[in-house]
Amino acid sequence: MGVREAKVEQYLDKCVRALDGLTRKWVSPGVDGVPDRIVVVGGVVWMVEVKTSDGVLSDCQKREHIRLKDAGANVTTVYGHEGVDEFIERVML
Repeated sequence: MGVREAKVEQYLDKCVRALDGLTRKWVSPGVDGVPDRIVVVGGVVWMVEVKTSDGVLSDCQKREHIRLKDAGANVTTVYGHEGVDEFIERVML
């Protein structure tokens, strides 16, 4: 993960904590493409991929996100600080 992406991840964590939520880094040995963060806010669990505003999902990320969604998981990708803000607005509804 690049420095700029790490800053977006830190911003996500700060915003989620402000809602009394939790974020956890997700590492799944042997499974490529899992989202970066598990986010729990308002009693709902989200799997969140974090990208810079100009970031792009890899093919393995696209495949894994589809698998998770097909299994009923809440999966989203945030692009930059603006994407984090949009995500926070969505989970506050």
